[in-house]
Amino acid sequence: MNWIHKLYDTYENCKSEVGVARTDSKTPLLPLSHTIVNSNIEIVVDIHGNFRRARNVSKSEAMTIAPCTEDSASRGNGNNPHTLFDKLQYVAGDYTSFFNDKRDKKFFIEYIKLLEAWSNSEYKDEKVIAVLNYLKKERLVADLISEKLLEVDENSHVTNKWFGDKDNKPMKTSDIFVRFIVEIPGDVNCRLWENTDILRKYHNHYLNTKTKYGLCYIQGNNMLTTLKHQSKIRGNGDSAKLISANDENGFTYLGRFSDSNQVVSIAYETSQKAHNALKWLVDIQGQKFGNPKDGQKIIVAWGTKNQTIPQILEDTQGGIFGKEETAIVSTEKEFAQRLNKAIAGYGCDLDTKAEIVIMGLDAATTGRLSIAYYRELYGTDFLNRIKHWHSTCIWQHSYKIIADGFDEKGKAKFKTISFIGAPSPKDIATIALGSPRENSKTQKKHLELKDSLLKATVERLLPCIIDGAKLPYDLVNSVVNRVSNPVSMEKWEWEKALTITCALVKKYKYDKLKEVWEMALDENQKDRSYIFGRLLAIAQQIEEYALYTTGEKRPTNAERLMHQFKLHPYKTWGIITDKLGPYIARLGSKGTGLTELMTQVNSMIPYEEFTSPKKLDDSYILGYYCQRQVFIDEKNIRIQANAIKKLGQAN
Repeated sequence: MNWIHKLYDTYENCKSEVGVARTDSKTPLLPLSHTIVNSNIEIVVDIHGNFRRARNVSKSEAMTIAPCTEDSASRGNGNNPHTLFDKLQYVAGDYTSFFNDKRDKKFFIEYIKLLEAWSNSEYKDEKVIAVLNYLKKERLVADLISEKLLEVDENSHVTNKWFGDKDNKPMKTSDIFVRFIVEIPGDVNCRLWENTDILRKYHNHYLNTKTKYGLCYIQGNNMLTTLKHQSKIRGNGDSAKLISANDENGFTYLGRFSDSNQVVSIAYETSQKAHNALKWLVDIQGQKFGNPKDGQKIIVAWGTKNQTIPQILEDTQGGIFGKEETAIVSTEKEFAQRLNKAIAGYGCDLDTKAEIVIMGLDAATTGRLSIAYYRELYGTDFLNRIKHWHSTCIWQHSYKIIADGFDEKGKAKFKTISFIGAPSPKDIATIALGSPRENSKTQKKHLELKDSLLKATVERLLPCIIDGAKLPYDLVNSVVNRVSNPVSMEKWEWEKALTITCALVKKYKYDKLKEVWEMALDENQKDRSYIFGRLLAIAQQIEEYALYTTGEKRPTNAERLMHQFKLHPYKTWGIITDKLGPYIARLGSKGTGLTELMTQVNSMIPYEEFTSPKKLDDSYILGYYCQRQVFIDEKNIRIQANAIKKLGQAN
């Protein structure tokens, strides 16, 4: 149960955030005895309980902090009202007069009992009493109809027509959630869900209604305990709980216990603080995988003092450098300097005793949430492991898309950037295990990965990042095989797969053999597979160059035979060189440099190794990439020089 203690500490350390509304529509750190709901209608009354006006609430301002009980926070179909803000069936005394459904007035009666109990307690508030006085008039639905927020049919029954923001439309008008404003001349603190004084008073009132004391296993003190712990940890629609005990009938705790308190006893305040902290962390910095309807897997990492830490499941650009401007970094040395600087920046916020917690949450059923991964690290250890991942699993990528402001019509623009660093686990999983899918509109293929497989693969990669575990070879082998068949993928996705593959091969070689492979071409590298990879890139360049001179665009023989070349390099190289003959002849003297380079590289392989039937090692893809990148860089330099030359002539 150490996790709950860390979450409790986090809540205590972040008390300044409690109840503070966020500007990014994320869940605030909730005060105790409160929950988050989305309101649809806002009603304004005066201090005497007289109706003033009402309005529909837009999606962007719908988030509302609502006082709740333990029963209402996890309610299903039962009669368990919240204490102040709730659905029409609870807060409207005239609900049964306008809605043609089976709900009777007992929902309203139960709700009013709770509100009256609060209003008669020592923690009463005049604004809450004003709301109670208004609701006792039992004309809330009639007022909404007169304000034209609801519509009735010929039988005076409310229809399902919604006049508000379509993004904040309730399932049915009977599900409309209502919140209140109490206006007092000169008082600016009229929005009850943002009034910290009312939120505090309700918590104190609710504590007064509880009587069951017991030993809190987390605090070690005799405190008010609870058996009902919170759900909605992954979002409003989530009913899964981390702690639950409802086995009093039937199996009765498998015969081992007669009472759930014999297993564990947790104080109400401890449970509220821990769960509220977890909800807050999951929403603001948790990384979610999978479809919410099927159950999302959540990975969340945090410092117990709310320190800024790197995102562990993002690529280097997004996870380490964040919103830092994209620096022009083209070598590993420059990247290492930038990474060290960024890690040192995080280190300034994390002292040697800083505690970092990494938690993975997953649900096997809709009602049970489990902790699938849990680690506690000191700040320096955490940063060292993050740095190790981002400095060993690196390559130069050019697929990342980031926001680039807005166009003249106000639409968001995006651009593709290059960066050196580690790919994200999600990208690794998709490239390794994704299945080709064709877009029905564009007829273009792309890789898709099932949610269950994505979650499982990310879970396998997490120890590689946090614990320094070795990269699973089946993933490396899978990406090498994938990228060895370029004609099966769209060009942009194959380019992305190529650099991710290089990063994984480099990482795997380092983990297993402590070999350090450079991103730049190593002309002195004697590795057989690496040299064969260079030869393949040269053959591809010769054919592409020849095709370019005649305006043709099609895959080269080197690309089509890449997979066979990996399995049978000597035999396939003979086929490729035979097919190169016409292209070399077409290029004539223009291709002399390339053919000389091919001969030079070919001569670097001893005859026995050249004719060996042994298949190529994964390092062939590094030689292929590095030699191909040299040609691409030379081409870009020529294009740039020509552009400058044309500009000079124009001036």
